[in-house]
Amino acid sequence: MSTAPQPKRIVVVGAGIVGVSTGLHLQREGHSVTLVDPTPPGRGTSFGNAGSIAIGSVYPTGSPGNWKQVPKMLTDPMSPLRIKWSYVLKAAPWFWHFLEASRESRVEEISHHLWALSKDAMTSHRKLIELTRAHDIVKPVGWLKVYSSQQSLDKTKHEREVMTRRGVKFDVLTADEIRQLEPGLSPKFTHGYHQPENGFVSEPVKLTEAYFAKFKELGGRWVPEKVRRFAMGPNGVEKVVTDLAMYPCDAVVVCAGARSHEIVAMLGRRFPLDTERGYHLNLTVQEGPELRRATVIGDHGFVLAPMQDGLRLTTGAEFAGVDAPPDFRRIYRMLELAHQALPGLKAEVTREWLGFRPSTPDSVPVIGRSPDHANVYYGFGHGHIGLTLAARTGELVSDLVAGRDPGIDLTPYRIERY
Repeated sequence: MSTAPQPKRIVVVGAGIVGVSTGLHLQREGHSVTLVDPTPPGRGTSFGNAGSIAIGSVYPTGSPGNWKQVPKMLTDPMSPLRIKWSYVLKAAPWFWHFLEASRESRVEEISHHLWALSKDAMTSHRKLIELTRAHDIVKPVGWLKVYSSQQSLDKTKHEREVMTRRGVKFDVLTADEIRQLEPGLSPKFTHGYHQPENGFVSEPVKLTEAYFAKFKELGGRWVPEKVRRFAMGPNGVEKVVTDLAMYPCDAVVVCAGARSHEIVAMLGRRFPLDTERGYHLNLTVQEGPELRRATVIGDHGFVLAPMQDGLRLTTGAEFAGVDAPPDFRRIYRMLELAHQALPGLKAEVTREWLGFRPSTPDSVPVIGRSPDHANVYYGFGHGHIGLTLAARTGELVSDLVAGRDPGIDLTPYRIERY
């Protein structure tokens, strides 16, 4: 007969979707949980994504095919990839590891690790959606990718082969089948594929806020402060020291997104985390065709997502660190392409947004117990799939804190792999 875990005072550093999901799981188990983040829950990087709970995200950012395209992409003003040249030297160690992880054998290995997490991602979210009554936010409409030629679709051949080997469900579509799913799309899109099991979050910040509301209802709290250091004792971290206060604790969980490597450094360890900066424009639609689900315009690498507050155009993987000012020139170039994708669209830009994806070189998040401090746990580095894996990460961290078997081998996600 299993026994309930002993209640602990736990500080979760980070109040994005991963931190809030983790805090909610821990609070449900009877722990006293404090989220520490100067940014309100869900208002950081979690705010601006394309809204996909992408259970089929098993293909890493780095791959043999992708890597070969990088030089061309860097010179293309319409490319979604950009590296600020003044940042190249600082990013070089990350890219060295990235190149190593892009070998074909490593891509296959990494896809196994990602599938072990993502295959249960929707199930994990459903539990929290039921708990928080957030059904109206998440829609079971899948994830659509469209292309204007067979040649363009063929560039995804390796990715689709890897997905097939992992058991990811998807349907390759003809032009007529694309039109049945999305009648408003341009007829120039003649090829595509649809992942029917993906969920679409029609307002990501509202999902985080729904989880956070239940977290507060159960007694959890958020403090809008910045972690400065950790006070150590014989059993590990004894206090989390912020810019305004000190919080005694029995355990710490690091879910600090793109700033996680800074928190980890305070705990005495280095990890090669970098930031893939992502942009979006919010378009208030005045007239034009309806879009029913998030759709990747594969020829140009951007997404159109019909959010509750407007049509969201998301694009970009920019390497420039977290402190460089935003550069919206590239995403504004995509506006004309968005109008071409949805003929008759008339819309006004009502928001410019920049977020910071916390990206590991191998696209595999860090989930597990610290090898340095027995009462420190990690849940960061989710890159493009933070929304997808948030609820699953919370479950796994809660299992570790309780001393339960998490049900999967967490070795591939350990921080000491680098």
